[in-house]
Amino acid sequence: MKKFLIMMAGSAMLLAACGGGDDAGEEGEETAGGTYDAEAAASLYESNCLSCHGDQGSGASGPEIAGMDVDSVLAAIEEGPGGMPADIVTGEEAENVAQYVSEQ
Repeated sequence: MKKFLIMMAGSAMLLAACGGGDDAGEEGEETAGGTYDAEAAASLYESNCLSCHGDQGSGASGPEIAGMDVDSVLAAIEEGPGGMPADIVTGEEAENVAQYVSEQ
């Protein structure tokens, strides 16, 4: 069973990394909140957030975060509300993943 779960998690991450064929994920993507590296942000999200917040921020063991504003996401990253560790990512990486989450 453990091997199956590991295989499924790996497959989900691989599929998420492949994208849907649109232009999302290109470095320097222009958004309402500014410019960010969507590909790097998606990778950071998969490594640090996906296990608790689910695919595209839809929620899992942690709350749904998709569509939260950038400032709220940054505050959560810095403060670590509930069982979330504080400063799980920092600096530009935190800003990048916050922008990514706000657009999900």
